[in-house]
Amino acid sequence: MTQARQQPKLPFGEHGELTEETIRRAKLTREEKKRAYAMLEAQSAFLQILDCLSYPVDPDGHVHDLNHMKPTNIAIAWTLALNGFRQTGPVHIKKRHFTSGGVYADAHTWVDVRAPDTAAEELQPEHTMWDTSLPPDTRKLAAQRDGQEPVNPQPEWHTKPKIVREYAPRPEGME
Repeated sequence: MTQARQQPKLPFGEHGELTEETIRRAKLTREEKKRAYAMLEAQSAFLQILDCLSYPVDPDGHVHDLNHMKPTNIAIAWTLALNGFRQTGPVHIKKRHFTSGGVYADAHTWVDVRAPDTAAEELQPEHTMWDTSLPPDTRKLAAQRDGQEPVNPQPEWHTKPKIVREYAPRPEGME
């Protein structure tokens, strides 16, 4: 009776991705190893692209919440990574975490890489909530400081959806 060769238990990264350790322990052929290292690089690019797609900012400075499109973000990031997109140019923006009632725990805005790490550090006496050149977190602090209600550029959902289920027989020939 022959025993089936058992594959060793392989370690993966925190997101389930390949690691150098995974490749070393997988007992791959030279060609398989070469392909695995290429995929390791693509996975790294994928994770960087995916990270950049969280709360992206358009050219007018509007932050977009794409949390409802996670599978689409994953598809876009994976396709770009497999097509060779890599971060090669200088970085001009960085994430700055944004906390407030009613926002996701991982919410952040993108600010100039030279900007302070918190909105409180950035806030100056001359800043107002109407200054659209400021990030939303700084405008919010300016509004609070000035005793004004912060402007919500994207109004919250206010209409409760009504779902109607209709069961009707299918037309002839569509069974």
